[in-house]
Amino acid sequence: MQQISFRNVKISTGQQPENGLHHLLYMLSLTLICLLFTAGPACNKKFDEPPGYSGTQLTANSSIRAIREMHFTGGYEKIFDEYIVEGIVIANDSSDNFYKSIVIQDSTGGITIRMDGNGLHNVYAVGRKVLVRLKELWLGDYAGMVQLGAGVDRSDPNYPELIAIPQPLFGRHILPMGLHYPVIPRVLKMDQLNDSLQSCLVTLADVEMPPADTGRPYADAVNNLSLNRTIRSCSGGSAYLRTSGFARFAAIKTPRGSGSITAVYTVFRTEKQLVIRDTSDVKLNGLRCTGRGPKLLFMEDFETAPTNTDLQYAGWKNISESGGKLFQAKTASNNRYAEISAFATGQPLFISWLILPPVNLANSANEVLSFATRDGFDNGAVLQVYISTNYDGGNTPWKSRWTPLKAAIAKGSVSGISNNWTSSGDISLHNFAGTVHIAFRYEGADPVFAYDKRTTNFQLDNVRIMGN
Repeated sequence: MQQISFRNVKISTGQQPENGLHHLLYMLSLTLICLLFTAGPACNKKFDEPPGYSGTQLTANSSIRAIREMHFTGGYEKIFDEYIVEGIVIANDSSDNFYKSIVIQDSTGGITIRMDGNGLHNVYAVGRKVLVRLKELWLGDYAGMVQLGAGVDRSDPNYPELIAIPQPLFGRHILPMGLHYPVIPRVLKMDQLNDSLQSCLVTLADVEMPPADTGRPYADAVNNLSLNRTIRSCSGGSAYLRTSGFARFAAIKTPRGSGSITAVYTVFRTEKQLVIRDTSDVKLNGLRCTGRGPKLLFMEDFETAPTNTDLQYAGWKNISESGGKLFQAKTASNNRYAEISAFATGQPLFISWLILPPVNLANSANEVLSFATRDGFDNGAVLQVYISTNYDGGNTPWKSRWTPLKAAIAKGSVSGISNNWTSSGDISLHNFAGTVHIAFRYEGADPVFAYDKRTTNFQLDNVRIMGN
């Protein structure tokens, strides 16, 4: 370690220097000591730290509409000037329905920015303000849909393609600013959609999907194929709802009512397209546009069935899976109903099915099932209601896939038949579409040994399906 010594330097400790030269030497010595021995208390003075970086000082000098007007459909334009636009992120890759891109919007319009990266939503969240430095970027379009990118791939001269902005250039061109800016869609009618609204967030009210597109997946999640579903206005006009097969909600079933949809407006050649961020953008839970109001889709009160006989209505299935006894028509207090019990069958396992005729839900929405039950001599037998979309109408329903429905069913009357009917409540069938079957399944037992008897008597009446 190099040693540094001071010779002929006199430092006063409490006495004034004798003259100006000594004073100068005193100050120089103290300065040198401070520089060399910064740990000393005399040199350890703290100064205020500079304020942290609070964001770029750049400001917008153009608008999204002005930038879009530089583009000629089918061409590619490089931006050479120092244009800067400011916008709010209205869509990103958070649900994988916008692939490697974000969509921004200002008061004049919107534009899609292609970005070659994943997890863009972690930085460019919906509601975040961004500044876009446009110099050296390119304008292009995909089938008429205007986009921003970093260059043009002309490897196939017949099909040039806009190149996404590479990740190392994100910080140069797409500068994140503040968060939590309001994202307010433009409320429009279907016939107001036009090219000036490309990449803008819009809300269309009083719309629905046609029956062929309701209760079906938004896209093909199995094969990762994008699909179009139709959105039509109750007052006329339509657009496609475009969903990527990679979207996280691709397998979710489309709703069957009417209401509103919020989406980013896009185009594909002459086709109008809507792209949602996620399913919360779709609020189609109201009455359908046509034939509004509740309507009866199915009703049976058993009043025409011959008493004390096995039920044999046209289209119904009355099947014994085990035990050999079927649902029968019974009468009490001038009211007819269906009844089932394992009592006196002597069977260790007793299962019977009563299946309604097929019901088509394709042309309705918001369907609900309801019925009434009474029980008697309750000792543990069970009556349940199920729905199936793949039952073939044959005599082996247990081979099909059935989904239990949550219903209130009578229970607890151990000393006789209940005096009151129990309403099932409104059982929603909203998540099912197309042709369905409703089944009532009774399971009990009447073995020789009394300890395992389950022979509860169940009565069923007023089976109804309503929709709109």
